[in-house]
Amino acid sequence: MKSTVALPRGVRDIEPDEYSYLDYIRSAFMETCELFGFRVMEPATLEFLSTLEAKSGPAIADEIYWFRDKGGRRIALRFDLTVGLTRYACSKRELPLPIKLAALGDMWRYDEPQYGRYRWFHQWDVEIFGVPHIEADAEVILFGQKLLERLGLADVELHVGDRKTVESFLRRDVGVSDESVILDMLRALDKLSRKPRSEVIGEYVQRGVRPEILERAFSFGELKGEPEAVCDELDRRGFDSSGLRRLWELLKAGGARRVVYDLGLTRGIDYYTGVVFEYIDPQDPGLGSLAGGGRYDILPQVFGRGDLGATGAAGGIERTILAMRRRAQPARGDEPRRGVLVAYTTPELLGRAVELCYRIRDRGVRAEYDLLRRPLRRQMDIASRYHRWAIILGPREVSAGRAVLRDLLTGREEELPIDHLPTALSNYAK
Repeated sequence: MKSTVALPRGVRDIEPDEYSYLDYIRSAFMETCELFGFRVMEPATLEFLSTLEAKSGPAIADEIYWFRDKGGRRIALRFDLTVGLTRYACSKRELPLPIKLAALGDMWRYDEPQYGRYRWFHQWDVEIFGVPHIEADAEVILFGQKLLERLGLADVELHVGDRKTVESFLRRDVGVSDESVILDMLRALDKLSRKPRSEVIGEYVQRGVRPEILERAFSFGELKGEPEAVCDELDRRGFDSSGLRRLWELLKAGGARRVVYDLGLTRGIDYYTGVVFEYIDPQDPGLGSLAGGGRYDILPQVFGRGDLGATGAAGGIERTILAMRRRAQPARGDEPRRGVLVAYTTPELLGRAVELCYRIRDRGVRAEYDLLRRPLRRQMDIASRYHRWAIILGPREVSAGRAVLRDLLTGREEELPIDHLPTALSNYAK
């Protein structure tokens, strides 16, 4: 019999240190949404399984968590935010265009747990509906870059692909017309970044795709580099690069850096219809993309809104935390030695410590006192690990209405009137 404290595979508790990062990313996300004018909401956690199947096909049931409720209805936990946001946008015909929505929350997928991938995880998401032009794609791409910059990840690389161009190559130059084979080829290209070439070829040959067709697709997918150089090469081969050129103009105007055009990037989700992109951590490419997205005009059609073009970006918060920690990038709530510990030399002064903490908290400064009534030396040990300041309450000082304020980083001490301490600390903490 398993221990009662065990958790299901792929699920873990989010401990305080990690939660501080999650909270920090949530705050940065909300601030960036305000900058870009995205309206934040949260789509429902539960969906009808049929809704999710409309996006991804019946096979999605094997990859997610679903169940029958007490009424016998097939219900599923959400596995991303795009479906819910799209369903919502399509159901609200009264919303003025463009519709710019954002969300952040937790998801569930029945994936194989691995580095940076869990069965319960968190994502942020931004979507723009009702704009069929490349300007909307640029906007969501620039949002992702700005958010990652705010999190100290300015060196992340942006890789941009174009499924429409790859499909044109497969139809025109390779002679593939079967839609199912084209989708297989796009999925195969997407897997090359994670699996050996021979393994991918073997997988799709078993599915009936000829190896020479796969090799030609893989060769085309090797077209990668500076945006202008890639566009020039596409022009030389007779493809229309005007959309990618316009995108590059907009990205430059928006301050984008470290941009790579990569025709091997197709993303493995079938509903993408145009530009796709991913943010890759150059310090840890094995982590996979920190965020990604693209244009998906097909999905609103599934919900009866063929007039509502769509594009969006989503990011994995657990992977972002790993990238931040690799750079020793602290979360706001994870910075060492924040706030003050109100220490007391005798148990009789505990009430005064509680009162002083209350007044300090009213000024917006973190304040704690020792709940275990430990000796002063032990209290100061705790203070030096977790706090920037310590206030020491002793009988002689308190009888005179004063207390000692110690800066635990510099060791500097001063004796101040107790009534002045909340104001003094709020000034120091700014």
